[in-house]
This record gives sequence, structure tokens and C-alpha cells, in this order.
Amino acid sequence: MRGYLLLTGGVLAVVLGLYVLAVVLEIPVLTDPVPLMRRSGALAAGIGVGLLSLDVVIPVPSSLVMIAHGALFGVWGGAGLSLLGGAAATLIGFLTGRVVRDPVRRLTNPRLRARAERLLGRWGWLAVLATRPVPVLAETVSVLAGATTMRWPSVLAAGVLGNLVPALAYAWAGATATRAVGGALVFGAVLGLTALAALLAVVVRGRPVRAAGR
Repeated sequence: MRGYLLLTGGVLAVVLGLYVLAVVLEIPVLTDPVPLMRRSGALAAGIGVGLLSLDVVIPVPSSLVMIAHGALFGVWGGAGLSLLGGAAATLIGFLTGRVVRDPVRRLTNPRLRARAERLLGRWGWLAVLATRPVPVLAETVSVLAGATTMRWPSVLAAGVLGNLVPALAYAWAGATATRAVGGALVFGAVLGLTALAALLAVVVRGRPVRAAGR
């Protein structure tokens, strides 16, 4: 399991390090992108989607971006933009995992790797879905999924479902000017609703997705 542990620890360290760096350097677009989006007109849609898509490699305050989407484009328009950006971020994380998959395999015992990949193939889609609203974990899990035999359609579907609740909730908060209610309250509601969505997905699907070959 050393390879997977090293990959997980490495992704966590990089993401956390980038967040700390952004805070220390006080980079405006990475601390509060809302002013830039507000004065960018129609380009705000592209800026927001781009920031959310790159959340895997740069520390983006995704909740602020999604709230801004709602404030600028309404509930449905904002949710659609946030869903597009979140799904793209999931795929970018997955493709990053694909790039490092071979080195990870060389660091793992074949028997233990097969067991881990069976487990991730069975439950990995649920992990992707459930962690999408959680900063750092979302990026880590999507990269880890790419290092296994999970296929991109399953990861993309889980990413879309996992991003659906946050996209709608934050867009509603932005469109109804409820940002002042408190990010913690909205974040808590997002986590709860996402957990419910994950449970419903398990029940509706009937059985977990199994890993496919390369």
C-alpha cells in the first residue's frame, strides 16, 4: 500500500501547501475572486468555470466562486456554471492520477494492489461523490481514483452528482443574497445533502460499480 499512501500524502501536502502560499501571498483572485468576477461582465462565467476547473492545481475558494455565480447569473445559470467547473475539476484530478499511475504501481505489492483496486473499483465512485464538497479531500480522492483502474465515465458521473448539491446550494445563496447567513451554515447544509445524495445513489443503483480494465 506504500504507493497509494505516498500518493495520498503527496497530494494532500501539495494542495495544503498551495492554500497556505495563496494566503501568505494574498493573491487577490485566489483569496476573493468575487470583485474580479463582478467587474468582468459576461466574462465572469468563463473566469468562474476556469477557476473551479483548476481547483485541483491552484487553491481556489470554490464556495465564493459558486456564490458569485448565483449572484451574477441566477440560481439555475449559476448552478449550471458551477456544475460544469466542478465536473471539469474532477476529470482534471482523475487525469492527473492517470499520469502518476505507473510509478505508483511500481511502488506497490501486486497482490495488495489488486485488493486495493478491487476495493476502490467497488466503492471509489462513492468516495468521489461524497467528497466533492470537501476542500482538499475532493482533489485528493479524484487524483487517487485516476491511479486505479476506475474508468473515467464512472468518475465523471460521480463528480457530476457530487457537485450537484454544492452548485445548487451556493447558487441559491448567491442569487438570494444570503451570503451573510454564514458560509458555515451553507457548507453544513451542502455536506448533509451530499451525504443524502450518496446514500440515495447506493440504494438506487442497487450495487456498487466494479472496476473495469485499462
